Amino acid sequence: MSSRRQFIQTTVAGGAALAGLTACSSSSTSSGNGGSPPPPTPAVTGPILVLVQIQGGSDWLSMLPPTSGANAGAYATNRPVLAIPTSNLTDLGGGIGLNKDCTGLDVIHAAGKIAWIPGVGMPNPNLSHFTSTDFWGQGAAVPDGTGWLGRWGDAAFAPTDVLRGITTTSDIILMNHGRKRDFVAITSSAGFSFPAYLRSSAQVPDSNLLKSGYAYSLSNPGTATDVSTAASEGKLFYDAATKFSTAIAPRTPTVPYPGDTGYAIANVSSQLSSQLKLVAQMIASGIPGQIYTVRLGGFDTHSNQLADYPRLMRALGGSIKAFYDDLASINTTVNSQTIKAQDRVMVVGWSEFGRRIKENNGGTDHGTAILSFALGNMVKGGFYGLGYPDLTKPDSNGNMVFTTDFRSLYATILEKFLGYSDSKGILGATYPTLGFL
Repeated sequence: MSSRRQFIQTTVAGGAALAGLTACSSSSTSSGNGGSPPPPTPAVTGPILVLVQIQGGSDWLSMLPPTSGANAGAYATNRPVLAIPTSNLTDLGGGIGLNKDCTGLDVIHAAGKIAWIPGVGMPNPNLSHFTSTDFWGQGAAVPDGTGWLGRWGDAAFAPTDVLRGITTTSDIILMNHGRKRDFVAITSSAGFSFPAYLRSSAQVPDSNLLKSGYAYSLSNPGTATDVSTAASEGKLFYDAATKFSTAIAPRTPTVPYPGDTGYAIANVSSQLSSQLKLVAQMIASGIPGQIYTVRLGGFDTHSNQLADYPRLMRALGGSIKAFYDDLASINTTVNSQTIKAQDRVMVVGWSEFGRRIKENNGGTDHGTAILSFALGNMVKGGFYGLGYPDLTKPDSNGNMVFTTDFRSLYATILEKFLGYSDSKGILGATYPTLGFL
């Protein structure tokens, strides 16, 4: 069982590891107009963000490979076995193709509803899964042990507004940690993962949700501050569970998802689709979630990539396409207006890092820059950011040099989608926004 001292030491150590991001603020820009810019208007009424964590470090060069020019030559040279043949690519224009195994995203692209952002990264990257995930979660010029979404939740959510930030995984990654409170974990329509910890009378596991305060208070009942913190946060989660259990309604999806009987492709993982079904059910039930984080794991493809990566892409693309289509059948209410869920939801994909340009013996090793994407009816389709990385000029470790700072993606989401004018207050510096909204 962790003590509060142990927790503080862990937080300080994490902050030290993240301190390498401080230098990233060199990419910031100012408004340059001598005054405060007007607050941006949200891209949609009642925006709902669904963040898909592509866990393990996605080899996006196998998802969106170059098809012409010097990049295509470098790609073919470095990928004699793993290079995706042009016959298995959908031409996206500009010398870039989309792997056809990424089921359904070609249809959304053709409709002009998906933005591709290749080469997203950060100065001083780290190739540890855990540290890099924390880097992405922190999203700040000066780290303080909290996440960018958590800090936004601190500013945007009332203390009693307990179901606005939700993750469908049992753990709460740093991205969802605020200074005042954290997002809640709802892993099924039956309810929460966290209250089970509270019901354990023998031993309470260390839980990120309470930052060890609850466990510490049980061992030190005379410490009033910790008891008070445990009680107040415990009540928030109790209230969230109560509200959720009375609000969630049964629902049958209107389209088959990967893993369902009737889905067109056999043997596709339902790991992500089951989470997105739950998100659709929560939206249809009127759960007031504004941010949902979901996850598809398995992308640490050091070996056997020829067999594994196509299955992963089918699960990723197929699950997102089914979710997007399913949303078209859901009516929601915002300020007495009836709005289709498909007109409110934006899906954004990210991974903790990419893979090396050069293949190894059967796979690819940890790399740097990633491919992010955003899709939804409000998205202006196309390519955004500062360009596809130059594969002919890797860094000294053979990795791609990033082109777009990841906090530009965050600033775009905060300002242009969520309508939060003070992205600098969340991110610690001003970052240029991207034009897909």
